[in-house]
Amino acid sequence: MVRSSLLMMEPCEPRRLFASILFIRGAERSGGFLEAQNDAHRTEQLADINNSSTNSGNHGWGEFARTLREAGHELTQVIEPLETGARGSGQTSGALLRLEQMNLPQYDAVVFGSNNARYTKKQLDAVDNYVRGGGAALFISDGNFGSDWADAANSDQQFLNRFGLVVNQDNGQYVLDRDEGDFAGGTHPTLAGIDQIDGEGVNPLRAADNVPADVTIRRLIGARDQTNDNNGTAGVDDARGTRRSVSNRDSTLIVATVGTGRVAGHFDRNTFFNDNGAGTDITRFDNRQYALNLFAWLADDDVPGVAATSYRVEDDGRRTARIVFNDNLAGSLTSADVKLRDRITGAVLPRSSYTLRVVDEDNRSTLTIRLRGSVDAGGYRIEIRENAISDTAGNRRRAAIRFNFDAA
Repeated sequence: MVRSSLLMMEPCEPRRLFASILFIRGAERSGGFLEAQNDAHRTEQLADINNSSTNSGNHGWGEFARTLREAGHELTQVIEPLETGARGSGQTSGALLRLEQMNLPQYDAVVFGSNNARYTKKQLDAVDNYVRGGGAALFISDGNFGSDWADAANSDQQFLNRFGLVVNQDNGQYVLDRDEGDFAGGTHPTLAGIDQIDGEGVNPLRAADNVPADVTIRRLIGARDQTNDNNGTAGVDDARGTRRSVSNRDSTLIVATVGTGRVAGHFDRNTFFNDNGAGTDITRFDNRQYALNLFAWLADDDVPGVAATSYRVEDDGRRTARIVFNDNLAGSLTSADVKLRDRITGAVLPRSSYTLRVVDEDNRSTLTIRLRGSVDAGGYRIEIRENAISDTAGNRRRAAIRFNFDAA
């Protein structure tokens, strides 16, 4: 009989993929120039994965985050610093997040969901190198960030220039329907089981006239009605670009393979708002399944990932943590790739404080760590370094793996 408690054990449950995802959010009070006089919206942080409000017109991504976590993904959120000295309507804008100082390769995917800062070449190079080295990035622009119509689009465009993509400005509200011919790439894995999605205040994307040689772009869902090009001048009103009818180049969803990495552009953050969200939300149409499909593609489910994790106390009192992988790692995972760390102090436990074993089988591998009696009760983390594991076909996982557990 296994002795366990809810505080001691993470259930060992099947997972198709376990990805580490970084969400980059705009600075506090940097969003909502369209609603600058609305205190309720001005004080609510837009696209916040910690905001689970279901109030009418909410702007939270808490349900979105819960959906991804239940699928086995690990989420981290960072916030752009606050830049004083507002422009345009008086709203403050995002300052530089030091992307070049961050360990981006530890993440399977990075989400730019509400940024509005102006990044330097160093920061742009950091994201460019991350993607071309096998990372993934999702860009979701929206007019309701920054101090004018162009702020969000301009911020995203800095990055998108590297990948041959162009983002338009915020305009429109509509449903995209497979049966009505909106799905241009119907067999792509992001669209599996998807018939309808929607958005409100949308920023379609398209391929640039000149695409880098190592980038392959695919338009998966078309756009509807009208859009605004991001070609305005200075000032809140003048920053609004030229309105035009959409063409067969404009996209609700556009994806690109870049070297060994992946990039996706989605036309609206409202698609993933909490229930009762402003304009639309993740509970409408197939928006939720679409979110799951999109992140499965970004994280690349061809590479080995985590199928299940568990911690438990055995009958004989041995304290055991396990990570089960969804493929045979073919000897690629060794003890040199693994660290056991105290989550409170950050200290790495000496190898003498636990035993470690890796077993490779036909279609899975299992890492087992057993704590020795000298290890105190507390919170611990198993860390597997970046680029450590690959499968029998040579598919290598670029991102690191982390598993937190509480030892009795």
